[in-house]
Amino acid sequence: MNNIEIDILKKLKRKLLEVNPSIQDLDFGSTIFPNSEKAQQYYLFDKTNNLFESPNADLNLGFGVEALRSSAAMIFNLLGQNALRINNIDFEPPKYEYEFPAIKNVKNSKHNAHLDAVLFSKDGNCMYAIEAKLLEWINSPKNLSPAYLNSEMYLECNLCQETFKNFFNEYMAPKTDNKGRYCHKQERYDAIQMTIHILALYNACCEKDNLPKNISLYNVVWKYDCDYYRTEEKEAKEFMANANKTFRPLFKKKGYEFIVAYKTFQEFKEMIDFSDDLDREIYLKRYEM
Repeated sequence: MNNIEIDILKKLKRKLLEVNPSIQDLDFGSTIFPNSEKAQQYYLFDKTNNLFESPNADLNLGFGVEALRSSAAMIFNLLGQNALRINNIDFEPPKYEYEFPAIKNVKNSKHNAHLDAVLFSKDGNCMYAIEAKLLEWINSPKNLSPAYLNSEMYLECNLCQETFKNFFNEYMAPKTDNKGRYCHKQERYDAIQMTIHILALYNACCEKDNLPKNISLYNVVWKYDCDYYRTEEKEAKEFMANANKTFRPLFKKKGYEFIVAYKTFQEFKEMIDFSDDLDREIYLKRYEM
């Protein structure tokens, strides 16, 4: 961990203790990484101590929810597990770790992209897909598998694969890593992952006839004033303009209105109606710096 990451994690820990005084220092630690200073100080033995409420048994929140830096925990704390109102639209309870088909895998079956959360409006007209980030921007973005540049790996329904392959090329460097993956051009923002999510949503629109006609893909990112985040935000805004210009017409041809948007955690929080859930709104102060 670098000094900025340690400083942020200390503050996140202090804020959690402020909003939930029943948690003590002895609740922090890890049996998964017992020799890691990071794990011992900034993970919780009991994942429910990192959540506003205990999740239902059928919810899959992903790996590492017990970590203070967990974006899966952050988005669950923000959205919860009940019906909610966002942008004056009533939504069904969120679905977490939701999958859409991206490309084929080596066995020629579908390889799915996982979104942190997906919400469907009660009137059936709107879907919000959410990819959440907390401190991911401290690390470099992931590299691209060459499969995404191989026409044979695309689903049969995808007639716009050249558009996607050309777009991937805009965000990858010509060199590869030791696993043959193409390195990312951007310093902080994970444009490749977001493009894979757009590809998966487009495939879903091609394959299904029951999806809402208005689809929004939100990248909900926790903001912290430092050089790492400022670089992330600048790169993200450039990506959003390019992605909307490139992909909205493809969705439009399929009969869907599509938009991809970058929202800070605070901005997305302000879109939610907490009038019936004031305790959650107070708990979310743990993310305010």
